[in-house]
Amino acid sequence: MNLPDLDSPYTLSLETISSYQADAVALVRGLASFDEITAYRLVINEAVARFNTETRALKDRDTYGMAFLQTMNLWLQDQAVRRYSLAKRFAKVAAELMGVSGVRIYHDQALYKEPGGGLTPWHQDQHYWPFETDKTITMWMPLLDVAPEIGTLSFALGSHHQGYLGDIPIGDAAQTQFAQMVTERNWRIKTFGGMKAGDATFHSGWVLHMAPPNPSATFCRKVMTVIYIDENARVAVPDNKNRENDLAQWLPGLQPGDLAASPINPVVYSSLA
Repeated sequence: MNLPDLDSPYTLSLETISSYQADAVALVRGLASFDEITAYRLVINEAVARFNTETRALKDRDTYGMAFLQTMNLWLQDQAVRRYSLAKRFAKVAAELMGVSGVRIYHDQALYKEPGGGLTPWHQDQHYWPFETDKTITMWMPLLDVAPEIGTLSFALGSHHQGYLGDIPIGDAAQTQFAQMVTERNWRIKTFGGMKAGDATFHSGWVLHMAPPNPSATFCRKVMTVIYIDENARVAVPDNKNRENDLAQWLPGLQPGDLAASPINPVVYSSLA
């Protein structure tokens, strides 16, 4: 398939950069065009069909399992998806929002919230990531238009200032504890409502966020995410089991203190190159 090139630059507005610097969350409209996202949706769909291993019915899964079909590091398994996940355009935006010289890929994830899929509980992404830096960011891009009633991510603004909020992995307990925390600390909840395919939100690893259930009986909310880290990030001592697992799986061969530069964490964009 003759896939579009995704390396051409996207010019961020100063307002968008300032918004991210203040809230660690930003919406970037039209990061991928209609033609681009249409082409890559096809190859991502095919890769998810090949590599996703979840076969249980929704009713037989726990809360996390009901949230979405999660298929990880597709870029290592499919050359077409690799062009998407290692796109310089997306990586440059991530670097500019964080104010760093460049970024490495940590990993990608296809997150498909099936018809009738459950809520995505409140959580911090960086609960799972063993890095010494807070310069981490997730790009969340719908592959199809998402109507407001289907729902996109909601963010607890200001939560990133607190850093690590505890060993609270995503699940029922996290939903209860973090919902209470959001109320008690008076964090304002921000959601961008409906999004077009090719729009993207970016959020820091410390920002508390969640997503509502998918009320549709027929529509699957198909999203591709790419996680980036500062190109100079170093590995931290893992202080929970999830970080131990991530260190072994997504940073193979590395030890605490090492530059986070395993063979599967290449620099995707650098202004210094």
